[in-house]
Amino acid sequence: MALKIHVFTLPQPPRFWNHSSLLPILTLTNRRPKIPILCSKNNLGDAELASNLAAEVAKIKTQLVQKEEAMKKSRGLLFAELCQFLSVGEEEVKVKWGKMNEEEKWVLTTEFVNEWGVNFHPLSARSVKEMVEEYLREEKPPSSNSSPSVFFPALKRIMGFSQNK
Repeated sequence: MALKIHVFTLPQPPRFWNHSSLLPILTLTNRRPKIPILCSKNNLGDAELASNLAAEVAKIKTQLVQKEEAMKKSRGLLFAELCQFLSVGEEEVKVKWGKMNEEEKWVLTTEFVNEWGVNFHPLSARSVKEMVEEYLREEKPPSSNSSPSVFFPALKRIMGFSQNK
């Protein structure tokens, strides 16, 4: 035979007896005072909120542009090091890279990382391959979809900014 024992019991609210009916009455009261929570110390108007938001968006855009410039320089330096590793000019590497199949690219980048990547950790063959391909794609004119004016178009419309720069 099995004996069933309840280990956990749920807490129950206190019961108060009503003298007139002798039935238990449950009282559920919240004794903590409600404290209003403000998002900021000052009550900002719509114009101030819009200007603060515009400043934050401008800051994010600036950081994005700086990051993209840094990545562009990094890809260029990496490509130059790859050309030096191969002892071949940039134009010739561009032509050869375009003619290589995926396996040849993997072999080349793995050899490059094994020799050159010792000084630059963490560096992987995959990241080198991706950066070289991005560098070679960069030389083509960018599409109109990647322009910075496309960021947050609905937000600009809501805030009343014009879509055209």
